[in-house]
Amino acid sequence: MVYIVYKTDAWHSYDSRDMLGVATTKSNALKIVRQQVKKQGEKLSKDDLYNLDHINQTQNHNGEGEFVIEPLETNKLY
Repeated sequence: MVYIVYKTDAWHSYDSRDMLGVATTKSNALKIVRQQVKKQGEKLSKDDLYNLDHINQTQNHNGEGEFVIEPLETNKLY
């Protein structure tokens, strides 16, 4: 399993996805999001962290854009 981290528009549309990184654990995926947010001079709220952990995306992030973590099983035919 790998986790692909994207920055998206407010509607999480596929066309707006900008890949930020690939992580081997969800914890590392959250670190990638934190790094991007820090780079933008912003902070993640407790709600952002909760949503990323439970539904793999932010909802109404107060900063620039939204974030999505997409789990992807490796070595599998899609």
